[in-house]
Amino acid sequence: MTREGVFEGQRGRLTALAYRMVGSWTDAEDVVQDVAVEWWAGADDVANPGGWLTKTTVRRAIDALRRRQRESSYVGPWLPEPVVVDRQPAAADLVEARETLSTAFLLIAEALTPPQRAVVVLRSLGYRHDEIAGFLDITPAAARQHHTRATRTLDRHGPPTGNGTADRDGDDAVTRSLLVAFLSAARDGDLEALVALLHDDVVAYNDGGGRTRAARNPLFGPAKVARFVVGVSGTYARRAVRLVTVNGTPGAVVTLGGAAHVISLQVRDGRIYRIFDVSNPDKHGTVPGLVAPDPAAG
Repeated sequence: MTREGVFEGQRGRLTALAYRMVGSWTDAEDVVQDVAVEWWAGADDVANPGGWLTKTTVRRAIDALRRRQRESSYVGPWLPEPVVVDRQPAAADLVEARETLSTAFLLIAEALTPPQRAVVVLRSLGYRHDEIAGFLDITPAAARQHHTRATRTLDRHGPPTGNGTADRDGDDAVTRSLLVAFLSAARDGDLEALVALLHDDVVAYNDGGGRTRAARNPLFGPAKVARFVVGVSGTYARRAVRLVTVNGTPGAVVTLGGAAHVISLQVRDGRIYRIFDVSNPDKHGTVPGLVAPDPAAG
């Protein structure tokens, strides 16, 4: 196989790895393009192309994370750039560590150091500690220590999974049902129905990045979240809703007054535990097409 063929055969895997590391599909593509430059410049005698490409991608993703931490002047809550597809994910798409693809994980992973994040992501993808140590140029003991500390940090922020069950199809069914009920109650301005859907510890994150109108701080508690949702929904007469898949789980693209919102949820105990709303247009690069009008919107 040609060098170009080898790289192109790995590009999708490398981009997905970089995305889990940096939480931005655009930045992940930039990381992989940097890796491509290095591949063409000095990879003539690489004995293990897959390993070399993985290591280089991880290292460049760590560099990107560190740059972003130095340049942290983001307006309002930061959420990862959502990966949106129209279709429901096939079983084969869910094999590779969907937990580290979820919006919930990518958000709380911001609390990790870049090496800790790399270890958690690589472990979720099935790499051993000795392999990870080689990628990061550290000892296996150091890799294990990074993983232990990262796990403690993630546990303090709450589990990234939806409701703790291993039945992924069941998780999706519950999430989809709650999402539809949430969108319907918001459309109807039904405050009581919204509160009933929300977990006692619900938090809503609205990422407008200073580009669109959005809450500048996370919203806590069922009453405050429900009032905000009803208030925003009632402001706009023009709206459209399209159910999609966001980061491997049920989500929606909602337009309000011409502005697109990518909505996804985290579920716990059968109720909505986290609400993620990305309205920053700079983060809509993966949103396909235009939304179709919601026939019930009126």
